[in-house]
Amino acid sequence: MKWDHKQIDQFIERQKGSKADSTITNYQSALRRFEEYINEYDIDIETISGRDMDVFVGQLEGELAESSAAQYIGNVSVFYDWLLMDVDTENPVKKANPDLDGSSTKHSKPTLTVDQLRDLVNSAGTIRGKALLSLMASTGMRLAEACNSKLSQLNLEEREIKIDTVKTDFGERTVYFDRQTRRLLDTYINDGYRRKYHDPDSDYIFIASNTNQYKVTEQEDAAANGYEVDNANISTDVGRRIFMRALENSNIDVEYETYSDGRKRSIYTSHILRRSFCQNWIDKNGDIMSLRNIVGWENLETAKNYLDDTTSIDKRDRYGITL
Repeated sequence: MKWDHKQIDQFIERQKGSKADSTITNYQSALRRFEEYINEYDIDIETISGRDMDVFVGQLEGELAESSAAQYIGNVSVFYDWLLMDVDTENPVKKANPDLDGSSTKHSKPTLTVDQLRDLVNSAGTIRGKALLSLMASTGMRLAEACNSKLSQLNLEEREIKIDTVKTDFGERTVYFDRQTRRLLDTYINDGYRRKYHDPDSDYIFIASNTNQYKVTEQEDAAANGYEVDNANISTDVGRRIFMRALENSNIDVEYETYSDGRKRSIYTSHILRRSFCQNWIDKNGDIMSLRNIVGWENLETAKNYLDDTTSIDKRDRYGITL
């Protein structure tokens, strides 16, 4: 069963009258983001696997606050319950870590070393791309946060940036970046590179190449997550493409998952930058509570999604984290 946009419209129409307007808006944002994902990978909605859903979740985790990502997945699940109510097919969202080629391997939590992160940043094709990836890698920012960051929130001299995380209790938080990121941002902003893009007078740091790069789905997605809808800044879709091109050009040995139908897909998404930041912090004996404040976790339970099995038991027990 191939995706038919009319299915979304029919679902939304069925919900009107029984759901609040805000709920309808959330449904639309989640489903249009999901539609973008399955169209990108040419996925059949009837045979979509749990692993396909894992990849989708990984993308969302790199773009949104944890609660927003969870809400998106929940809304997609509601849609599938409606879509498959007369079909003898399991809701793919409810498939827990499905097998790869019949095995029962748990989904991995890959991270990159400091050298690999440096290689990735240097492999971006533009100064804008290098600055974006370096900022994410050195601060643990979500992709959406980086794409929506503004010059008025940036202090190059102090190497700090304020992040407005709308959908968490943190509100605005301040994080600090390294010297390499400052050099790249300074070059991008002050050496004429940023002015090559279509709206250099905008307050956004990362400017889009053209005014048409925002699709309707991305406008709705941004609005639903509390960000201003403005064609000036790059979209998260552009951010993902910047990451994937840099990954392909790097010397990093990309890990792939093989599905039962023979398809292969990289397990690396832009979210690996955030996860690597968190794991590297822990490996250097950083405090988990401080890490929570830096990356804007809503609660410490989220930590288990970022830490690998080598994290010391003492450190996990200290905060009541069970991996």
